[in-house]
Amino acid sequence: MGKAKRHPVDGEWMTVQDAAEMLGLKRQQLYQLMNTHQCGLQMAVNLVREGLALGGQGRADRHMVDGRWTTVRQLAEQLGTNPVNLRCWRYRHCGPDGRPASLQQVADAYRAGLSRGGSAPVAHTVNGRTMTTTQVAKKYGVRVTSVRARMSAKQCSLAACVRHYEQKRRRRAEKQARQAEKEILRILGY
Repeated sequence: MGKAKRHPVDGEWMTVQDAAEMLGLKRQQLYQLMNTHQCGLQMAVNLVREGLALGGQGRADRHMVDGRWTTVRQLAEQLGTNPVNLRCWRYRHCGPDGRPASLQQVADAYRAGLSRGGSAPVAHTVNGRTMTTTQVAKKYGVRVTSVRARMSAKQCSLAACVRHYEQKRRRRAEKQARQAEKEILRILGY
């Protein structure tokens, strides 16, 4: 086995193993930094010290977003989404050179109104007004998946689904009125 190569770091000659022990990292993390950034050991050590790579995030790379270095996880927390969503968006929107979109592009897209990806909500005409399944679900206090499941199971339009929820609401109100009337009669002794 050969002798470990020594590199100049902070005015001393040290191996990658020595630098890793000094920084409290694994040797492979430094090799990976050197390979990823195409730099020497001194630059890799500086990146770690300045928090530009591996800083508090284990192996997480940092990207320049809005003039600050940030990780995918930190950006996801700022945007109120999951890091997986950001990564998926990056790899679905590659540039002409085949590289994934930058984190800055992801942040701009999410701030411009992209919430989770996918297509825009479909607007249905209901009683002369345009509504989405989300709006109907919110109005009638049910889940969006319930509205969509009813539309799918009954092969009906959103308007028919709204009529069903209106009838259900009316029946519930009538039942509550009958119960209230019975309770009043009971109290009066009839």
